[in-house]
Amino acid sequence: MPSAGYVPPQRLFLEEGRCVVRFRSEQDGRWKDFDFGGFALARPMREALARAFDVHTGPSGQIKALGAAENCFRQLRYFIEVLVADASPPTSPAELRPRHLEEFALQRKSLATGGMVIGLLRALLVHMDGLDPRFAAKCAEWVPMRRDQLQSRGSYNAAEEKAVLDAARKVVRAAAKRIRDNRLVLKRWREGAISPVGEPDVYEFGWILDMVDLTGELARNSSGKALLPVVARHGSVVDLTTALHLSRAEACAFVVLLVRLTGENGGTIIRAPAAHHRPDGGAGPVATAQVDLSKPRRGRRRYMTAAWSDLPTWASAPGEKVEVSARDELLTPFGLYMLAWELSAAARRIMGSDRLLVYWVPKSGLSQTARLPGDEPQVRSGRGFRDLLPQSAVGGWGQGLNLVADEAGEDGKPQRLIVSVGRMRVTHSAREQKPVAQTQRTLADTYLRRDRSSLREYQELVADVLEKEVVKAKSAGSIARMSEADLAEALRHPEAVARRLGVTTEMLRLLVARDADTVLAGCTDNLNSSHSPAGQPCRASFLKCLDCGSARAMPHHLPIQVVARDTIGERRTHMTALRWAERFAFPFNQLQDLLDQAGPAAVARAAGQATDADRELVRRLLDQELDHR
Repeated sequence: MPSAGYVPPQRLFLEEGRCVVRFRSEQDGRWKDFDFGGFALARPMREALARAFDVHTGPSGQIKALGAAENCFRQLRYFIEVLVADASPPTSPAELRPRHLEEFALQRKSLATGGMVIGLLRALLVHMDGLDPRFAAKCAEWVPMRRDQLQSRGSYNAAEEKAVLDAARKVVRAAAKRIRDNRLVLKRWREGAISPVGEPDVYEFGWILDMVDLTGELARNSSGKALLPVVARHGSVVDLTTALHLSRAEACAFVVLLVRLTGENGGTIIRAPAAHHRPDGGAGPVATAQVDLSKPRRGRRRYMTAAWSDLPTWASAPGEKVEVSARDELLTPFGLYMLAWELSAAARRIMGSDRLLVYWVPKSGLSQTARLPGDEPQVRSGRGFRDLLPQSAVGGWGQGLNLVADEAGEDGKPQRLIVSVGRMRVTHSAREQKPVAQTQRTLADTYLRRDRSSLREYQELVADVLEKEVVKAKSAGSIARMSEADLAEALRHPEAVARRLGVTTEMLRLLVARDADTVLAGCTDNLNSSHSPAGQPCRASFLKCLDCGSARAMPHHLPIQVVARDTIGERRTHMTALRWAERFAFPFNQLQDLLDQAGPAAVARAAGQATDADRELVRRLLDQELDHR
């Protein structure tokens, strides 16, 4: 994650008369400047359009590839032509009217992609500040021809996720079995264990596998256009070459599974390196691979290291039971990564690539290959090895699966289930509720709150967790609290106050002297905690003091309790609602109960007495810096 104070690379350039947006592709790291300065519109209008384009194509926007950004800019240029042709061109966003969109729609709807480009333009324009409410409402209207596009944005529901993952696992398992079985044949052939007399067919096949493994090529006739008969009778070019190498469809299946297991972007997984570090030394107890990944749109902070372990990530729907009799390499990030590393090793050697996923294609159009950001793209055509999946590859593979969406179309008929790595990543976020290469706030605000597919289910889940935590807090009650009156009485009659608090007079003295303080309360018996075995020092978080029979709240704890209550409340806006409910709902209600007992006047005084040291201590507590490791 970026360190504190990190500033992302500049994307919007408005100084010195410029009006330029810089886009960096998440797919391959290439960048391009889009100039708004030449449009025949007033400066405020050009700046507003540039800002909207920057938001729509930025890191939290919906545009990830350079081609998509160029298309978005092209549609925006067509819209600007409509504005310029108007009798009174708008000079600011507030002057945009629904008729401007209607005119654009009339010009574009006759195209095969008319519905898509209309929706694309509307999705961009809603990011403009100061829009007239009528125009904003027009932008939010449903575009019937964009149903497939809308379906591809939200997370998969339980049944859809299972269908996609089952299909991907089936493809990967078949690839692993085919390549491993053929490698055993090749091993026997190289060791001389196959007799050309006793097993002539197997011997010939082993000879072919040796060629495929060493060069990726097959023996052909003098023209180079046809296989030699001795080779052709063992199968086609595709069958024989993919006997030892991954196909593009299998690479797509690996990408989908890795995105679901790790939560990384599809482009990041596609560019993942084969080089990795094993911090466990290959000896366990939990196998782990540290992989250096790249997210180009972060600019100079693009590089990050991910630790993918052999702990199961079931990637199953909520409530679905997954029973595995033996370790399944497809259910852990480490297992899946190492399987991809193994199956593409020969192709990686032949191509000279350092990427994890190298695959073979029988023929194709132009295909991008590895390069540095900003370099001119190199291209390859025809059959051969590739180490960078085209942006459309996963969608094309998914289309061939013929999966059916759980929700019927507007006409009541089944509709095709769109397979998308972006949608699978949103599904990971919705299921796991943990940020990956992003902040908690970005996860909550950008990914989960705009995920319409799971919003209702998520809201119901959060409400259920909150209700349970509130009930638990009420049933547990609050810890024993000593008031200012109790403190004054303790100076005169310590024995009576000690009996009332359930402590010895010596412990009462320690409490009053603040020698038994933790963070939010005082501890009367560190060796008899309800959160640790009897006789053992308490190892629980200091937040657990609010639910411990050995804790006592003293008057001097009130300022830091107020700070803790307020800080926990503020963190609701920086975390997913579910994570906040699971971690902080109970202590929040416990603190609120203590403050209610103290009364509003005492709480107001305590808030004024809180110090920066109190706030720093609470921050460390909530960031788990004080927890026992």
